[in-house]
Amino acid sequence: MAAGLMLVFLPLGTYVNSDDRSWAALSGRLFPDFLVQFVFSTGITYLWIGMAEWIQKYLRRFLGDYMLRAGVLWPNLLAAFLFFVVSMGGVVLLLRVSNHLFYHALEMRYPVRDIAHASRAIYGQFATLSLSIYILIANRHIVDYMEEVKLKTEQLEKENLLSQFSALKSQINPHFLFNSLSILSSLVKKNPDLSEQFIDRLSRAYRYILEQRDTEVVPLGIELEFLKSYTFLLQTRFEHKFEVNVILDNKTVETGMIPPLTLQILVENAVKHNSMSEKKPLLICLEREDDMLITRNTYNPRGEEVHSTGVGLKNIINRYALLTDKPVWVGEREDEFVVKVPIL
Repeated sequence: MAAGLMLVFLPLGTYVNSDDRSWAALSGRLFPDFLVQFVFSTGITYLWIGMAEWIQKYLRRFLGDYMLRAGVLWPNLLAAFLFFVVSMGGVVLLLRVSNHLFYHALEMRYPVRDIAHASRAIYGQFATLSLSIYILIANRHIVDYMEEVKLKTEQLEKENLLSQFSALKSQINPHFLFNSLSILSSLVKKNPDLSEQFIDRLSRAYRYILEQRDTEVVPLGIELEFLKSYTFLLQTRFEHKFEVNVILDNKTVETGMIPPLTLQILVENAVKHNSMSEKKPLLICLEREDDMLITRNTYNPRGEEVHSTGVGLKNIINRYALLTDKPVWVGEREDEFVVKVPIL
């Protein structure tokens, strides 16, 4: 930055401080005049940049984020004034030393006749350079701070989403266990021998829940395998009264992703809210339509009021909202109840 600024300001200084601007006159000043000016000016600018960085650092340390709030100018104005006074004091001292060295001790010819005008131009040039440096450094600190705030905000949003997702998943585990134990309770009374097999399948299903407790999405194929175990649990209770048909191609099953336990909730929701019998079984179908996984079931709502914990579809909608911008669609179509969830 120091060298780059000098490449901009030195040509201006040369134009102001030269009566003879011919190539012959200017080439005669390349060494030591222009070279020494470039080296010394770059060194000065480098020191100024370091000082501006130091001021910004300690302003942040003592004032914190207060100095970067909208409308708060006095800390930077005061710091800029202090920086300007110190830097220009150094310039005045350095110019007097260099003038004495070059034009008195070494008796070099001064490039302009109007020395007073040239001195004012040089001071004006360095004053502009000084303020430019401070503005550049202050602006860089503000940009860095904004980037830091952006990263922190994104991190907090991510942590918040993960926290919400974990909370939603934690609703499912006791919900699933509660309903499964209700099925087991009725099964023990009807068929004690079958209840042992039911408990084995229940343990497999709940093992899946525990294994997926820290995951946001699972392969659709794995979810379908779990659905088979869950369907067995339901069919043990409602034998010949409902059926689940999966109409999905192999590519969808192998590559599709879905939040864990989504299909279990959809099937459970259909069973809970619809009446079923051997003559009029509940038919549930899973199929794909574009990028959506469709679950549709025959719509035959129960006449009596159904007790609900309120987890079900709302949980699916909330979990998908944390994972994708694609919405979950819920509604009725002819004599069917349909839920469409995005395939991730």
